[in-house]
Amino acid sequence: MIKINLLPTKRKPPRKVTEFQKQAIIAVAVLGGVGGALAFYYVNLNSRIAERQQQLAAAQAQVLKQENMLKAVQNVEEERKKVLEKIGVIDQLKKNQQGPVRMLDEISKALPNGVDLVSLTEKEGNVELTGDSFSNEEIVRFVENLKASPFLGDVSLLESKQSVVEGTEIYRYKLQFKYKGV
Repeated sequence: MIKINLLPTKRKPPRKVTEFQKQAIIAVAVLGGVGGALAFYYVNLNSRIAERQQQLAAAQAQVLKQENMLKAVQNVEEERKKVLEKIGVIDQLKKNQQGPVRMLDEISKALPNGVDLVSLTEKEGNVELTGDSFSNEEIVRFVENLKASPFLGDVSLLESKQSVVEGTEIYRYKLQFKYKGV
């Protein structure tokens, strides 16, 4: 059996949406959209900031690495300069070592028999010789032999004196010249 209710029912009338409610719904939707957009923008900015900070950290690490490399290169350059200075000093010592030997060799070649050397002093390329001889002619020949040397220049006889040593007449001479070098 079927039961049918014929009594009138109390239905609630449908609610009417007022203008204010419509505006409130629109306002909530707009505010929700704006809030969502701001939240998206905020998250996007934070991710970009994080990305830029990572790039900055990577760039700073790169700069630090390159600064270390630059310091290493500068250290190598300083070491290279020191080595070159040492090589220059060694070369200069070799040159200076050859100079006195060459000068003494030239004096020895120019020295005739009968002429003796008593002293030799050298200062900054200027050389002063003193010695003894049995004749003035031998002293003159010695001076001319020195003038003929390509390594010696400005040869001049400063003095020549006659003296008696142990009963023998000798001539004491003093001369100077410049050593030109190699």
